[in-house]
Amino acid sequence: MGNSDRLKGKGVDLSQGPPKRKRDVVQIPAGIETPLVPAENAPSSSGCHSHVEYPVHDLNPTCNSNNPNLTIVFFHGIAFGTNDEWKETWTTRPTNNGKECICWPEKWLPEDLNNNVRILSLSYDSNIVASVHNDVTEIGKNLIQSLVTNSSYQSLWDGPVALVAYSFGGLVLKSLVVEVHKCVYQKPKNGLDDEVHKYCKTFLNNVKGVIFYGVPHFGGTQYLSKYFTWQCQQINMFNKYATQPGFSKNLEPFNLQMEYLSKDFKNAIHENLNIYEFGEGLPIDENWGILVPYASAIQLSNNNQYKVEDANHLTICKPTNKNHPSYHLLLKCLKLCMEVKTSNLNLLISYMFM
Repeated sequence: MGNSDRLKGKGVDLSQGPPKRKRDVVQIPAGIETPLVPAENAPSSSGCHSHVEYPVHDLNPTCNSNNPNLTIVFFHGIAFGTNDEWKETWTTRPTNNGKECICWPEKWLPEDLNNNVRILSLSYDSNIVASVHNDVTEIGKNLIQSLVTNSSYQSLWDGPVALVAYSFGGLVLKSLVVEVHKCVYQKPKNGLDDEVHKYCKTFLNNVKGVIFYGVPHFGGTQYLSKYFTWQCQQINMFNKYATQPGFSKNLEPFNLQMEYLSKDFKNAIHENLNIYEFGEGLPIDENWGILVPYASAIQLSNNNQYKVEDANHLTICKPTNKNHPSYHLLLKCLKLCMEVKTSNLNLLISYMFM
């Protein structure tokens, strides 16, 4: 792949290789995606929807502005045995030099984007229980109220917005965008509150960039099922959920619902949206293959497709330093999103003085 070649040798230390499996499980708990619950087991969209409030964490509390240059929202992956997946997903990669892992969006982005950015990290119910009983459609619907129309964040959608997702979080991101699009264009005449319609439309129009890390747009591989089972066994949870209806279908490499979700997402976004996609270049270790094939991870963008040669599925969104391609290219996309606001402001100033 032409674009993937650009990542080779650019600030990437391949000498140490990926972290060992035991270390991955203990120190990088934000791990593996599960496909959507099959339609026959999903809650009915026509029935009564019970809202679940999902916490939203502010990773840059020093930015008090309600009119930031950019608002960035992070969507985490599924975690095994931790309640801090909203932060653990986005830590730097463990190294052999003893440096402590940091939450890089919290530490690096304010420094590199001049601090006037709001950085939010969602915490939806994506543990193993939720992956069996919930589907991402319901999570997307709940996030409309927890994030988009929440009075604490409504003013943020007037400026540019970037969405960043890892693995299962990419499915949640797409679901949120699709459900917001439905609120704007399919439900305004069905008793939808005018304020909900207004904020959904503003949010949708101002999403300027989306970044996907290791997202299984069309499924994983044969290793996905085996790895998920193994992870469940590590924390003695597999026997509780292995017999749930549709569980085995959730782990199929290719799932039609994921394909439909991607198509709906494409129909919901605007033409000028910047999409960056990162695929993993390594298996987890000698016992596991690549969990999300590169071809499955780069389905939505036209030009910005990259293979992170020194990363596996567990480390693809865990850069080693600021020069790492997976962070450097993310920063490039975020700066492009910020330029949208600057350009609009310059046009306004020019108009005022005509």
